[in-house]
Amino acid sequence: MAIREIQKKEWGNYFNSFSKNFLKDKQPEYAEIRILADSMGMQPETNWLLLKGITYDDKSDLLEIQLEKLNRLIHHPEKIYVDDDDQGWMLSFEVIQPDGTKNIIELR
Repeated sequence: MAIREIQKKEWGNYFNSFSKNFLKDKQPEYAEIRILADSMGMQPETNWLLLKGITYDDKSDLLEIQLEKLNRLIHHPEKIYVDDDDQGWMLSFEVIQPDGTKNIIELR
């Protein structure tokens, strides 16, 4: 499938469904996070770490990526783009922050 934008009203359900359907089996999934900002270019945030869950809380407008050794919190995300395959497995996603910073998360 092509990269597509997920509308903000769908974020909570999308990530809850992904976590429930793809992260609760016996097959571990891993994530790598990179940050792209005008002021510093592309910087690695993590190398491949065990992915435990992804949640979005609309009340606090907070996206949380839960990894084995840390949680990446993204306050007030503006846009989210996903690249998923035909079975619904998310290959990667990108979160745009208010200042234009991009969080690029790849999954395997």
